[in-house]
Amino acid sequence: MDKQPYFVPAAPSGLFCGSSPEERPLFLCSVFVRKISALTLVGLFPALPVVAQAADPALSANSVAPQAAELQKALEEGGIAVQSSPPSLRLSGYVDSSYLDNFLPPNTRIPTRMADDGIPGGGFNLNAVRLLLEKPLDDQNRWETGFRTDIFVGQDAASMGGPDNLAGLGIPTEAGNARNSSSFLLAQAYVTFRIPVGNAVDVKVGKFVPPLGFEVMERPANLNFTYGNLYTNLIPEIVTGMEAVYRPLDWVETTLGVLDGSFNAARSGFPFFGENNNTLSNSAAYLFLASTGLDAPARNARLVASALYGPNGANPPGFGFASSVPGTGVFVESPLNRAAPFFLGDIWGEWIPKATHDRLLLACETTGGFYEGIGNPAGEALRSASWLGASLWAKYQANSVTSLALRTDWIHGSTNEILSDHAGPTDIWSVTTTVGFDIWENVMLRTEFRMDWGAAVYGTPFVPLGTVLFPVSNGPAFLWAVETVYSF
Repeated sequence: MDKQPYFVPAAPSGLFCGSSPEERPLFLCSVFVRKISALTLVGLFPALPVVAQAADPALSANSVAPQAAELQKALEEGGIAVQSSPPSLRLSGYVDSSYLDNFLPPNTRIPTRMADDGIPGGGFNLNAVRLLLEKPLDDQNRWETGFRTDIFVGQDAASMGGPDNLAGLGIPTEAGNARNSSSFLLAQAYVTFRIPVGNAVDVKVGKFVPPLGFEVMERPANLNFTYGNLYTNLIPEIVTGMEAVYRPLDWVETTLGVLDGSFNAARSGFPFFGENNNTLSNSAAYLFLASTGLDAPARNARLVASALYGPNGANPPGFGFASSVPGTGVFVESPLNRAAPFFLGDIWGEWIPKATHDRLLLACETTGGFYEGIGNPAGEALRSASWLGASLWAKYQANSVTSLALRTDWIHGSTNEILSDHAGPTDIWSVTTTVGFDIWENVMLRTEFRMDWGAAVYGTPFVPLGTVLFPVSNGPAFLWAVETVYSF
């Protein structure tokens, strides 16, 4: 199940919309977009992404095809030639810029926020230039191949892409990343094979985004500007391997996969710190993925449950070598991880109540897991680290211009947890409010206020250790940001 969103040019109900099981988020697609989608099918708008049809399940092949054929015939009778076949390649993307201010003391940071969302002071940011090039599969049950490549350039590429990113030349921060506009991340690169067995099996091979988590890498596609604590601390954003997707029924999608034993990296095990192998403690490192997605008959609700299991662990995340020493988080590798069982489970759902006339979106997510490989080199018995998280979202489209989104989340770590720079037990809460404005075509403008509080929510890195926060504060820590996004 591909979580990555497709982008439809601005419409009265919002810039980024889509409601198929393959997209995030589903929200408020207007009749205007549906009409544009039908026109796109017959080639009237070749510059628009033809994913608009797939982006809205209300536009089924049975309902759209006759309308498109009728429109095409009428145009041809009027002497206007049209191209009915969609282009073989599709290019789309966005440019995302912002102004962000964290009201923090100098030299402090919030390690549980995405790196660029948790630094002190205010300033302008080029968050990302994102490019998507793909040849998607069509709706036919036949032998077919396609591909997809996602590229991120900018601060987000270095902030969340580690360790599999290329940081631009610049002055390293305390996190070891040079987060400037030259940073580069190849987020996805995979080939898809369709096997016409049953309802068709789609096999994906390469580097891709797993179906875990409600939020996605693209900031503009999320309900809020900043990334939530669950996505930042507990969810893998990228995996490498292969997965097979099959829909036994129209409203059920199943995914099975075999992956390298790592998050956010192009290989597994212990490939960093001068080592070149795919093992953890000389044991093969693989992750096994299973996921099931369920859609409501009216296509206004979705529930997705996923699990990752690694019999010999995962690296990254970067766990420490003892229960009293902080780990390094989801995006950082560790030479101290051991071959031991690792499990991560995630359930998220979303619902657009019919009574609200597509103006309200409600969503929730819960995630948790454990790792049994905590222990120091002196021979201490291995211990277990565990973590939990939960989040709620609500977004209301007041009118064609203004929307309001709310998010509240909670994360918990036991000891030497997956939470960066924390030794646990740790509980951190966050509340975020985002107001969006769709004033110009293809442009989204939104402003956001956020508050985090909890155990050692921010502090000053203690040099030369770098990972120990001293002194620390339980907050609250505040954020204010303004974001502008142009999509194409």
